[in-house]
Amino acid sequence: MCPTLSILVLTYNDGRFLEGCLDSVKRHVTCPFEVILVDNGSSEKLSDTLTVRFPWLRIIRSETNLGFNAGNNLAARNAHGDYLLLLNIDTVLLSDVVPAIDLLQGDLKIGVVGAQAYGASGELRPSAGRFPKASRLWLFRSLWMKPTLAWGPSELNAFKVDWVEGSFLATTLKHWRAVGGFDEKNFLFGNDVNFCRSTAQRGLAVVQCTATKYVHFCGYGESRMGRLYAGFRDYHKKFSTPAEQQMADVVLRAGLIARIVVYGLWYRITRNKMIGEKFQRFSEVRRNWAQLTP
Repeated sequence: MCPTLSILVLTYNDGRFLEGCLDSVKRHVTCPFEVILVDNGSSEKLSDTLTVRFPWLRIIRSETNLGFNAGNNLAARNAHGDYLLLLNIDTVLLSDVVPAIDLLQGDLKIGVVGAQAYGASGELRPSAGRFPKASRLWLFRSLWMKPTLAWGPSELNAFKVDWVEGSFLATTLKHWRAVGGFDEKNFLFGNDVNFCRSTAQRGLAVVQCTATKYVHFCGYGESRMGRLYAGFRDYHKKFSTPAEQQMADVVLRAGLIARIVVYGLWYRITRNKMIGEKFQRFSEVRRNWAQLTP
């Protein structure tokens, strides 16, 4: 039977999360599905028994690490389902994904559906946000949002948002192809925001379905700070006017310098290692600014 849903999962030496993720898919996905696992040039060997234990699993191996964007594009090119779910390997589903798919099936005005994320300790964590206008880049946390604008049947608990986190992003194969998937020149961050902005440009809505829940263990790390800034700059290069792009660049640069000063002084006073690491990461971004997108 042809699957309704193709679940796309990437791994790069993330074996410690893999079986937990696949077990949760097995427990909670009730529609016909397949899982396409892209091994992004991992040095660790995947178990030979995986496809025996999980017969709906297909493994595609890449000799090199393609990154999040190109890796998902590769998985999507091999998908058989009418619907796609991009699911991070460091996640565990807590409920069925069918409500999210029902939204896509029942409302052709919806292009992307996300879910409600929780942290490893069970705490609610943000997984939807606002587009990164220049005024919002002074404080990155302002990009997250708690949605309040309800969308669709009340039992599905869906709310309109600007974008949903790429750790759980459901869409149709048709829409994915129309947008062109993810931009492969970007290695990591910004893929979810850019895809959702392209969705909005096609006149389709992005919603968060809080009836579907999952745990996201890792998420963002300080070591990836440069890629985060590169993602913001790339977003404005693609979607903003020259004036808006310049303003965003000014805000990012000014905010970066302010963070370097604050964390530098804070570290001198406290000698706190975490504060010192943040100071170092922001300083690296400034030194490498010319190499960041665009």
